[in-house]
Amino acid sequence: MKKLVILSFIIITEAVFGQDCLNVQFKLRGYFYAGSSQVDSTAAGGFYEDSNNPKNLSSEIFKLSESGKLQIVVKPQATKAFEKGISGFKVFVINTSDSIQKLPAQDSRLYLKRQVFYKNQWRDIEYLPSSWCGNSYHSVFIKPNEYWDFTAPCLVGKIESKFRFELYVNDKMTVYSNVFDGSFNEKQLVKAQGYSPTGIMDPYEN
Repeated sequence: MKKLVILSFIIITEAVFGQDCLNVQFKLRGYFYAGSSQVDSTAAGGFYEDSNNPKNLSSEIFKLSESGKLQIVVKPQATKAFEKGISGFKVFVINTSDSIQKLPAQDSRLYLKRQVFYKNQWRDIEYLPSSWCGNSYHSVFIKPNEYWDFTAPCLVGKIESKFRFELYVNDKMTVYSNVFDGSFNEKQLVKAQGYSPTGIMDPYEN
Protein backbone atom coordinates (compact mmCIF):
# COMPACT_ATOMS: atom_id res chain seq x y z
CA MET A 1 0.00 0.00 0.00
CA LYS A 2 1.26 3.50 -0.74
CA LYS A 3 2.35 5.91 1.98
CA LEU A 4 -0.59 8.12 2.89
CA VAL A 5 -0.88 11.87 3.34
CA ILE A 6 -0.13 12.77 6.95
CA LEU A 7 -2.19 15.91 7.51
CA SER A 8 -5.64 16.49 6.06
CA PHE A 9 -5.68 20.12 7.22
CA ILE A 10 -3.69 22.24 9.62
CA ILE A 11 -3.86 25.49 11.52
CA ILE A 12 -0.51 27.22 11.84
CA THR A 13 0.75 29.56 14.54
CA GLU A 14 3.85 30.73 16.42
CA ALA A 15 6.96 30.96 14.25
CA VAL A 16 10.00 28.88 15.25
CA PHE A 17 13.26 29.35 13.31
CA GLY A 18 11.38 30.36 10.16
CA GLN A 19 8.95 27.44 10.51
CA ASP A 20 5.69 27.18 12.46
CA CYS A 21 4.20 24.89 15.09
CA LEU A 22 0.87 23.14 14.63
CA ASN A 23 -2.08 24.51 16.58
CA VAL A 24 -4.77 21.87 16.00
CA GLN A 25 -8.04 20.78 17.59
CA PHE A 26 -7.69 17.02 16.97
CA LYS A 27 -5.44 14.03 17.51
CA LEU A 28 -2.86 13.66 14.75
CA ARG A 29 -2.66 10.39 12.80
CA GLY A 30 0.50 8.37 13.30
CA TYR A 31 3.41 9.52 11.12
CA PHE A 32 6.45 7.48 12.20
CA TYR A 33 7.38 5.44 9.13
CA ALA A 34 10.33 3.06 9.41
CA GLY A 35 12.29 0.86 7.05
CA SER A 36 13.75 -2.46 8.18
CA SER A 37 17.19 -3.99 8.65
CA GLN A 38 15.93 -7.35 7.44
CA VAL A 39 13.04 -8.76 5.44
CA ASP A 40 9.91 -9.93 7.25
CA SER A 41 9.73 -13.46 5.83
CA THR A 42 6.37 -14.15 7.49
CA ALA A 43 4.47 -11.16 6.04
CA ALA A 44 1.97 -11.61 3.23
CA GLY A 45 3.58 -8.80 1.21
CA GLY A 46 2.07 -5.88 -0.65
CA PHE A 47 2.56 -3.41 2.17
CA TYR A 48 4.19 0.01 1.77
CA GLU A 49 7.95 -0.25 2.43
CA ASP A 50 9.50 2.96 3.71
CA SER A 51 13.09 3.94 2.89
CA ASN A 52 13.87 5.29 6.38
CA ASN A 53 16.05 2.32 7.28
CA PRO A 54 17.91 2.00 10.59
CA LYS A 55 21.33 3.66 10.66
CA ASN A 56 24.53 2.50 12.34
CA LEU A 57 24.90 3.99 15.79
CA SER A 58 27.08 7.11 15.62
CA SER A 59 29.14 8.50 18.49
CA GLU A 60 26.71 11.42 18.77
CA ILE A 61 23.65 9.18 19.12
CA PHE A 62 25.55 6.80 21.39
CA LYS A 63 26.05 9.67 23.87
CA LEU A 64 22.27 10.17 24.02
CA SER A 65 21.50 6.53 24.75
CA GLU A 66 21.74 4.01 27.56
CA SER A 67 23.37 0.64 27.06
CA GLY A 68 21.55 -2.66 26.76
CA LYS A 69 18.03 -1.59 25.78
CA LEU A 70 15.57 -0.43 23.13
CA GLN A 71 14.77 3.19 23.85
CA ILE A 72 13.18 6.40 22.55
CA VAL A 73 15.17 9.62 22.92
CA VAL A 74 13.42 12.93 22.23
CA LYS A 75 15.49 16.06 21.53
CA PRO A 76 12.97 18.98 21.51
CA GLN A 77 15.72 21.54 20.90
CA ALA A 78 17.04 19.69 17.83
CA THR A 79 14.83 21.55 15.36
CA LYS A 80 14.24 20.35 11.83
CA ALA A 81 11.42 20.91 9.34
CA PHE A 82 8.68 18.28 9.69
CA GLU A 83 7.07 19.33 6.43
CA LYS A 84 7.31 22.52 4.40
CA GLY A 85 6.41 25.40 6.72
CA ILE A 86 6.03 23.15 9.77
CA SER A 87 8.69 23.06 12.47
CA GLY A 88 9.70 19.75 14.03
CA PHE A 89 12.17 18.15 16.42
CA LYS A 90 14.18 14.94 16.53
CA VAL A 91 12.94 11.61 17.87
CA PHE A 92 15.33 8.65 17.89
CA VAL A 93 14.50 4.97 18.43
CA ILE A 94 17.78 3.36 19.48
CA ASN A 95 18.70 -0.29 19.94
CA THR A 96 21.72 -0.78 22.22
CA SER A 97 20.62 -4.28 23.24
CA ASP A 98 22.48 -7.39 22.10
CA SER A 99 19.61 -8.69 19.96
CA ILE A 100 17.57 -7.80 16.88
CA GLN A 101 14.33 -6.09 17.89
CA LYS A 102 11.13 -6.94 16.02
CA LEU A 103 8.44 -4.24 15.95
CA PRO A 104 4.91 -4.43 14.52
CA ALA A 105 4.01 -2.01 11.72
CA GLN A 106 1.18 -1.08 9.37
CA ASP A 107 2.51 -0.14 5.93
CA SER A 108 5.82 0.70 7.68
CA ARG A 109 4.10 2.89 10.29
CA LEU A 110 5.34 2.09 13.81
CA TYR A 111 2.96 1.86 16.76
CA LEU A 112 4.47 5.08 18.10
CA LYS A 113 2.41 8.01 19.37
CA ARG A 114 2.62 11.13 21.54
CA GLN A 115 1.01 11.39 24.97
CA VAL A 116 0.32 14.29 27.32
CA PHE A 117 0.18 14.30 31.13
CA TYR A 118 -3.18 15.86 31.88
CA LYS A 119 -5.32 15.68 35.02
CA ASN A 120 -2.86 13.31 36.69
CA GLN A 121 -2.72 10.73 33.91
CA TRP A 122 -1.00 10.07 30.58
CA ARG A 123 -3.41 10.42 27.66
CA ASP A 124 -3.02 10.02 23.89
CA ILE A 125 -3.01 13.11 21.67
CA GLU A 126 -2.08 11.10 18.57
CA TYR A 127 -3.64 7.91 17.24
CA LEU A 128 -2.82 4.99 14.97
CA PRO A 129 -5.25 4.31 12.10
CA SER A 130 -6.32 0.76 11.31
CA SER A 131 -6.16 -0.93 7.91
CA TRP A 132 -8.85 -3.39 6.83
CA CYS A 133 -6.32 -5.08 4.53
CA GLY A 134 -4.32 -7.90 6.07
CA ASN A 135 -1.41 -7.20 3.72
CA SER A 136 -0.78 -3.89 5.53
CA TYR A 137 0.36 -5.72 8.66
CA HIS A 138 3.99 -6.79 8.96
CA SER A 139 7.10 -6.34 11.11
CA VAL A 140 10.19 -4.17 10.86
CA PHE A 141 13.54 -5.01 12.43
CA ILE A 142 16.32 -3.01 14.01
CA LYS A 143 19.67 -4.65 14.71
CA PRO A 144 21.94 -4.05 17.74
CA ASN A 145 23.74 -0.70 17.63
CA GLU A 146 21.32 0.78 15.09
CA TYR A 147 18.81 3.61 15.37
CA TRP A 148 15.90 5.19 13.52
CA ASP A 149 15.95 8.94 12.94
CA PHE A 150 12.51 10.60 12.95
CA THR A 151 11.08 14.11 12.99
CA ALA A 152 7.91 14.95 14.93
CA PRO A 153 5.89 18.14 14.41
CA CYS A 154 6.08 20.90 16.98
CA LEU A 155 2.72 21.51 18.70
CA VAL A 156 1.38 24.59 20.43
CA GLY A 157 -1.89 25.23 22.26
CA LYS A 158 -3.57 26.83 25.24
CA ILE A 159 -2.55 24.26 27.88
CA GLU A 160 1.04 23.87 29.13
CA SER A 161 1.97 20.33 30.08
CA LYS A 162 4.48 17.45 29.97
CA PHE A 163 4.75 15.09 26.99
CA ARG A 164 6.30 11.75 26.06
CA PHE A 165 6.17 9.18 23.25
CA GLU A 166 4.93 5.62 23.65
CA LEU A 167 6.14 2.74 21.44
CA TYR A 168 4.23 -0.55 21.49
CA VAL A 169 6.57 -3.49 20.77
CA ASN A 170 4.54 -6.49 21.90
CA ASP A 171 2.15 -7.55 24.66
CA LYS A 172 5.03 -7.74 27.13
CA MET A 173 6.97 -4.65 26.09
CA THR A 174 6.06 -0.97 25.70
CA VAL A 175 8.80 1.67 25.56
CA TYR A 176 8.46 5.28 26.73
CA SER A 177 10.61 8.30 25.86
CA ASN A 178 12.04 10.95 28.11
CA VAL A 179 9.53 13.59 29.22
CA PHE A 180 9.57 17.06 27.64
CA ASP A 181 7.63 20.34 27.92
CA GLY A 182 5.08 21.72 25.49
CA SER A 183 1.50 22.87 25.06
CA PHE A 184 -1.67 21.52 23.45
CA ASN A 185 -5.42 22.04 23.08
CA GLU A 186 -7.97 20.03 25.07
CA LYS A 187 -9.83 18.86 21.95
CA GLN A 188 -6.71 16.91 20.98
CA LEU A 189 -7.70 14.41 23.67
CA VAL A 190 -11.03 13.59 22.06
CA LYS A 191 -11.42 14.26 18.35
CA ALA A 192 -9.43 12.28 15.78
CA GLN A 193 -7.96 14.00 12.74
CA GLY A 194 -9.86 11.65 10.47
CA TYR A 195 -9.15 10.54 6.93
CA SER A 196 -10.97 9.89 3.66
CA PRO A 197 -9.81 6.96 1.46
CA THR A 198 -8.23 8.02 -1.82
CA GLY A 199 -9.56 5.03 -3.77
CA ILE A 200 -10.59 1.38 -3.60
CA MET A 201 -6.98 0.34 -3.02
CA ASP A 202 -6.67 2.61 0.02
CA PRO A 203 -7.37 0.41 3.10
CA TYR A 204 -7.60 3.26 5.63
CA GLU A 205 -10.82 4.94 6.71
CA ASN A 206 -9.64 6.70 9.87
